[in-house]
Amino acid sequence: MFRTFLRSAPVALTAVSALAFAGAPAAHAAPRGATTVVCHGGDIASGDYYELVVHGDCTIPDGAKVTVETQLYVRAGSTLNAVTTAHVHVKGNVQVGPGAVLGLGCNAETNCATPTKDEVGGNINSDRATAVILHADKVNGDITTVADGPGLTCAPSKQLANIPNLGTGTPAYDDFEDNTVGGYITTAHLRSCWMGVIRNHVGTNILVLDDRTLDPDGNEVVTNTVRGDLGCYLNKPAAQVGDSGGAPNMVKGLKLGQCATL
Repeated sequence: MFRTFLRSAPVALTAVSALAFAGAPAAHAAPRGATTVVCHGGDIASGDYYELVVHGDCTIPDGAKVTVETQLYVRAGSTLNAVTTAHVHVKGNVQVGPGAVLGLGCNAETNCATPTKDEVGGNINSDRATAVILHADKVNGDITTVADGPGLTCAPSKQLANIPNLGTGTPAYDDFEDNTVGGYITTAHLRSCWMGVIRNHVGTNILVLDDRTLDPDGNEVVTNTVRGDLGCYLNKPAAQVGDSGGAPNMVKGLKLGQCATL
């Protein structure tokens, strides 16, 4: 079914838009003995949480070990900085709201000599987030980002300044690097500075649809291993190798659209 969708992607913009989420459910009461935590700012301590809600600018600091038994929500306008040496395990889904920032996982490019092994048991979904940055994570389900970004700008992001490992003066961007994904990666309708899908191992398909970046080096789709299809349509700039110096994508299915030669 998804392969058919990839082949018809140029006429399926509204179908992909329907993936946008109206909002995550409200945090609900935990069963007896469990802990639901709402972080309004500052560090999130090591621990086992039933449900974790980020409602401010929060960090999971270096060396922390955080397990979330159900869902992790990053509420509208909030920032979760887990681009650290912490170990994070979310057994359910991760939902990133409008204007929010999620940084999860750390690799050599984000000042971690040893990549972290953060894990999400379900899916990662974003709806009009400012930025979603996933490095060296294991996602057993799918990654779906719809309409992310602050617009076509490379101005420094005040929110990303809350993630020191990304460096100072960093603009907003979406990035998926060095992840192992059991399902698919879909990134659609992004309007941002830059976007990359690089060195991922993906269990089904990758779809990059109508993503636009101000940086002409944006929309880098390279060095991925894909068990299904790789489809790229209507992106500006067109999906490309860019300056990554990466290798061709290894695709078991079909390379389609702008990714036909990548």
